[in-house]
Amino acid sequence: MIGIALVSAMAVFGASVSGSATSSVDDAIKADLIITAKASGSGSFSPGLARTLTELPGVNASLIAYGGQFEIRQSVESMKGVSTEGISRTVILNMTAGNARAALDAGELLIDSNTAKSDHLSVGGTVPVKFALTGASTMTIGGIYKANDLIGSYLVGEGFYLSHYQDPMPGAVLLNAAQPQAVQAEVQKVLAPYPTVQVQTRAQFENAAVSSVNQLLTLIYALLALAVLIALIGVVNTLMLSVFERTREIGLLRAVGMRRRQVRAMVRSESVILSVFGAVLGIVVGTGMGVALVLALQLNTTAVPVTSLAVFLVLSAVLGLVAATWPARRAAKLDVLSAIATE
Repeated sequence: MIGIALVSAMAVFGASVSGSATSSVDDAIKADLIITAKASGSGSFSPGLARTLTELPGVNASLIAYGGQFEIRQSVESMKGVSTEGISRTVILNMTAGNARAALDAGELLIDSNTAKSDHLSVGGTVPVKFALTGASTMTIGGIYKANDLIGSYLVGEGFYLSHYQDPMPGAVLLNAAQPQAVQAEVQKVLAPYPTVQVQTRAQFENAAVSSVNQLLTLIYALLALAVLIALIGVVNTLMLSVFERTREIGLLRAVGMRRRQVRAMVRSESVILSVFGAVLGIVVGTGMGVALVLALQLNTTAVPVTSLAVFLVLSAVLGLVAATWPARRAAKLDVLSAIATE
């Protein structure tokens, strides 16, 4: 039960994280091409390269994104800065209050709905901020947008960002094109001298985000497999004790006509029932734990992988059958007369 509960909780959490990663991209990016630094790189690239990419022929709209840290209300947070010319054609800002383009051009701060709710902030209000380059000041809240993990909680225009950060380096470039494949080919030519920078379509970017989550989950599953192995040892011990305690009963059953294969079938059936019962309890408990974890982390999507959970249930029955091999064989090999004579 404990082993399957842990595995089920991670399955629910993993499915929810993967779903959230997919929805975050779908809900935040409208651009056809995304240029970012590779995982092995520094996470940013030169402003000159970013400008070159936005000026390629065939590009209809572009956006340059920056990322840095600042202090707001005596708490260090992450801030993103974006160019505003092509913002409406490259990203999706579901505004719940205010005008995004006007606020960003005016050097005002955009915040997500979760931050606005938790900090009791509204459009027109001011917040104390502090930057390493320019020091302490206040910013006016110009708009509130629907929360999205990919966009972040704080957003400003490129002009404001460049004036408050020293040597700002772009972290991503988004391009919108009438012929994405042709533009992608041109981008790849420009990026040839830059092995740490990559271009991806929106689908490729989405798959990469899900893939990174799956890699982490694979590692977690490998660790949880040890818990399941320990559980199987527990099943074997339980069955061995059961056979030992019922030695006389098994001898009597053999004496009245039960065959060796029937004894083995009886022990195996008990093992399967024991394993499936524990697995059902574990799946119920684990699913509840996984959903609670997802809600606590405020992920965009809560997903219950029914197919995976069904596989865990079937696998538990199979593993229970395997765990019964030794106890069943021992029970079948008991000497009838010696077993009956056992006190």
